[in-house]
Amino acid sequence: MAESRPAELEARIAALERDLKEMKARLLALERLMGAGGEHPTDETTVRKKVVYDWQA
Repeated sequence: MAESRPAELEARIAALERDLKEMKARLLALERLMGAGGEHPTDETTVRKKVVYDWQA
C-alpha cells in the first residue's frame, strides 16, 4: 500500500529536483570554464622534476 503525499509536498519535491538539476548544470559549466580535471602547470612541472630526480637517484 503506497501512501499518497499531499500536493504541496509533491510540488516542493519537484521544485527541489529542478533546483538540483540546475545546480548540477551550473557546476559542470563552472568546471569547464575553470578547466577542472586538468593539472595546474606548476604542479605538472614539479611532478616532472621530482620523477626525474627520483629516477636519477
